Amino acid sequence: MFTIKALYFPEINKVELKNVEKPVLRNSTDVIVKVTTTTICGSDIHIIKGAIPTEPGFVLGHEYVGIIESVGKDVKNFKAGDRVIGPPAPYCGKCEPCKNGYVSHCANGGIHGAGITRGDIPGVHAEYTCVPHADSCLLKVPDNLTDEQVIFVSDIASTGYTGIEHSGLKEGETIVIFGCGPVGMATILTAKLHNPDKIIVVEKSETRLKKALKIGATHAISTDEDVLKNIAEYTNNKGADVVIDAAGLDITINQGIDCLGIGGRMFLVGIPKKPINIQSNNFYKNITFSMGLGDLKNISGLLHQVNEGNLDLTPLISHTMPLDDIESAIDLVQNKPDEVVKVIIKPQL
Repeated sequence: MFTIKALYFPEINKVELKNVEKPVLRNSTDVIVKVTTTTICGSDIHIIKGAIPTEPGFVLGHEYVGIIESVGKDVKNFKAGDRVIGPPAPYCGKCEPCKNGYVSHCANGGIHGAGITRGDIPGVHAEYTCVPHADSCLLKVPDNLTDEQVIFVSDIASTGYTGIEHSGLKEGETIVIFGCGPVGMATILTAKLHNPDKIIVVEKSETRLKKALKIGATHAISTDEDVLKNIAEYTNNKGADVVIDAAGLDITINQGIDCLGIGGRMFLVGIPKKPINIQSNNFYKNITFSMGLGDLKNISGLLHQVNEGNLDLTPLISHTMPLDDIESAIDLVQNKPDEVVKVIIKPQL
C-alpha cells in the first residue's frame, strides 16, 4: 500500500496532517492527479466546524491544479503529464441535470473533500487525488500560465461570476457587492470584465474594504455607516442595477433588496446559515431575486479570460505555505480572517 500526506478530518473541530492511502483509479473514466497547488476555502472551515453536515473521516479540499499521473482506460482527452484544473464538484455531463445545464447537481457526481454523504470523492489537500469523469470536467492549463494564475477560476471566481452572469450586468451599470471575503473579492475582479460604471462594496472589515478598493472597487462602505444612504448618494438616488450578496446574512440580503433601483437584479451567492426573513416592502420595484450554486461551466470561459490577460486573480493570494504547514494555515483562516484572503498550499514543496 502506497501512502501520501494529506489533511484528514477525523471529527468535528479537528484536522490533522497524516499519512493516508494513496487514491487509486476506481472507474475507467477516472484519472490520478499529482496535486501541485491547492487552496483553503471557507467551506473547508464550515465542514470542520460542522456547519456543513457530513460524516467525518476523509481528506479535505476541493480546489486544485495538478499533473495527471495515470488515466483510466476509457479516458480519451487526457494523458499522463497533462497539467489540469478541475471543478470542486466533478460531473459526468450525461445525466439529466448535466444535460439541462445544472452540472453542479450531477446525479453521478459529488464534491471533492466532502465525505461519503457527498459522493465520497477524495479531497485535494493532499499530494495526490482521484478525479472522476475526467473527460467531462477537466481542463488543460495553458503552459504559459502558472498555477497561481488559474487556481481560483474553479471555485470562487466561477461562483462570483455566476452572480454577474445571472444578473445580466451590463457595461455602464452600477453593481453593489455585499461581503468582501474571497468570493466577494473574486466578484469584484470578474465584474470588471463587464465594465460597470461603479463597483460599490459593503463590508465590516476596514482591512478588506481597503483591499477591495485596491483591486477595483470604486466605492467602499463600512457596515458601521448608513449603508442605504451612501448607496443612494453614490447612485444619484437611482439605486443599484445589480446586487451580489456574498455574505448570506439577513441584514445584507434585505439591504441589497432595498438598495436596488427599478427593475434591479439581485443574486445571492453567500450561503445563509439560517432562514432569512425577506421584507416585502419592495414589491413595487419589479426586482428580480435569484440564488444558487456557482455554475461550474464558467470555469472554461474564466480560464480563457486569464489566458487573454483580461482577468488577474493573483491579488487574492495573501499567503503561500507548504502542505506540511496546512494545519497552521487552517488556524490562520479560522482565527485571523482580516489577515487572509486566500492561502495557497503547495503539496510538492
